[in-house]
Amino acid sequence: MKQLCSVIKGIIVVIIGLIWGMVSFFWLGYSVLTLGNFMEEPGSFDYVAEGESMRIYGLIGCVFYVIVFAPILCFFYKHKQYLYIFLLSMMLGGIFPSVYIFVIR
Repeated sequence: MKQLCSVIKGIIVVIIGLIWGMVSFFWLGYSVLTLGNFMEEPGSFDYVAEGESMRIYGLIGCVFYVIVFAPILCFFYKHKQYLYIFLLSMMLGGIFPSVYIFVIR
């Protein structure tokens, strides 16, 4: 019974890692693109009108990501046997949407 509980906890950690990896891909991707003003073509009207004013939202997005990710990381740091599983599944969760967006599409 104890081994079954450990396996279920591991599966839950993998699922949480996959979901968090996908959320991180889009959250950080949009925040970094907004912060660096990379979504608009240089010299275009949108680049001048909206680009500079949107940078603060990219910074806020990055700061909020750290505020949300730090407690998750601290929780798993206390349970080291799940930390590596979480980080690996988080990377896989980020790889899935990136392969879909950049390779398949």
